[in-house]
Amino acid sequence: MNQDSNTKVSLRNVVIFAGAYCAFSIGSGYATGQEILQFFGAFGPQGIIGCFVSMLIFAFLGGALMQKGYDLKLKYHTQVFHYYCGKYIGTFLEWVTILFLFSVVSIMIAGTGAVASEYFALPGDVGSVFMALLCILSILLGLMRLADVIGSMGPVIIFFTIGIGILTVLNANTDWAKGWDILYDLRSTKSWWFSTYDFLDSAWFSGVLYASCMVFGSIPFLTGLGGKANSRREAFLGGFLGGVALMIASALMMAAMLCFPAEVAKLQVPNLFLAQQFAPALALIFSVILLLGIYSTAAPMFWVVINKLEQWMPNKTVKMAVTVVLGVVAYFGAQIGFGKLIGFLYPLMGQVGVLMIIVVLVKVFILKDNKDPGLEREE
Repeated sequence: MNQDSNTKVSLRNVVIFAGAYCAFSIGSGYATGQEILQFFGAFGPQGIIGCFVSMLIFAFLGGALMQKGYDLKLKYHTQVFHYYCGKYIGTFLEWVTILFLFSVVSIMIAGTGAVASEYFALPGDVGSVFMALLCILSILLGLMRLADVIGSMGPVIIFFTIGIGILTVLNANTDWAKGWDILYDLRSTKSWWFSTYDFLDSAWFSGVLYASCMVFGSIPFLTGLGGKANSRREAFLGGFLGGVALMIASALMMAAMLCFPAEVAKLQVPNLFLAQQFAPALALIFSVILLLGIYSTAAPMFWVVINKLEQWMPNKTVKMAVTVVLGVVAYFGAQIGFGKLIGFLYPLMGQVGVLMIIVVLVKVFILKDNKDPGLEREE
């Protein structure tokens, strides 16, 4: 590999890669503000520490994974787990990721129900059924290209989130963070495991869990994205910038939530509430963008699940049947509740993600091992 290919950097590509990273990471939990509330806002002012810890993990791991994707240029991106963990553990993690993505589809469906209920005053089931049907139809009618196009909404959601956060903090006529204790019971580290070890029930570790969960689910995506870069440096900068942008927006929104702790504690979609306080017209626009963003995340994740199972489907009829059945299962999974799903699933997957991140760091920065026996590369 010559020096030019190692150093060539297109600012346009860096911004596109960063935007794609943000778009993939944004789902109903982020866009509605529920993730930010549980992982950061619940710790009050200390939530800023959690945001900073998450930003470091998102930025450096995102950059490292994209850089390794540039090096490997794998034909099948989920095989990256084989590279990091070997054949058997890698295969296990492939399936863990598939199950996680399917669970996230349920969270997206539940999030749509929450938006329908809290903003449009419709029964939550109307929104949930609508999103479940959209996901099913996207597979059956081959509309995944549409989902990819709408995926450009990710950076737009970041822009709106930053704007709403700044507007709220500058215009709120309240004492910042006064009475934030009411949010503490919403924290993501309230399970028995974290209660047993007090130092883990903290803002900094909540930041570790959040980033670990999100980055773990993004490993195949970031690997594939890095393979499209012109150089290792360009790949790293794209991942790094995406992680920084994502968490700056999160920190601003968390700060905005602490202007109205008593109000957001009762809501499934705190971001829309904040938008309504100072820019009602903005709230309407944001609600539509939010729904598009949920769809652009839910449909591709559902497609990944179906695509993984497709190798065992003998014909299109079976594929259609499996798609419909899994769509119905995802809908009923959403009935657990939007906030409850996030509060249970994300910390759990974050714990798995912590172990995976340690493996990635050792493999990339200590062993510096590029051997990939049995892995297929792009031609």
